[in-house]
Amino acid sequence: MSEHEEAHGVTTGKYMVGFILAVILTLASFIPVMQGMLDNWAVSTKVIYLIGMALIQIFVQIVFFLHLNEGPDAKWMVGSMWFGALCVFIVLGGTWWAISHLNYNMMGGSGRIVQPDIIDQVPGGSPVAPSTEAAPATEEAAPATPAAPAQ
Repeated sequence: MSEHEEAHGVTTGKYMVGFILAVILTLASFIPVMQGMLDNWAVSTKVIYLIGMALIQIFVQIVFFLHLNEGPDAKWMVGSMWFGALCVFIVLGGTWWAISHLNYNMMGGSGRIVQPDIIDQVPGGSPVAPSTEAAPATEEAAPATPAAPAQ
């Protein structure tokens, strides 16, 4: 047995267990989606299910293939991995936050569409389109509305 095998305890059994678990987890995510088994679930429930399966898959990969939990430096390797993941999430979260706030600010503050043609308010409180003519002082001075043609 080589020095490397003695130090790390490499066995094919551990790799086979990891491979079988990875295949089972992949199928547990893929088959329900492709067969429509999740159609009656709410979108948030589907997302939680698939993210949960992905996190379990990550754990299987770390334990069975990356061997981050073995050896004298196991705590440092796992800590370094979590620190790296935290940095990635901070960068991704900060990017998402900055872009969404830029979008929010560019859309006038609330994402609503501003209609510049409805800017004047009559004393009753209802909006009216601005006109280029002066408004008549009384109803008598207002022009009559033409009658609709008879059909």
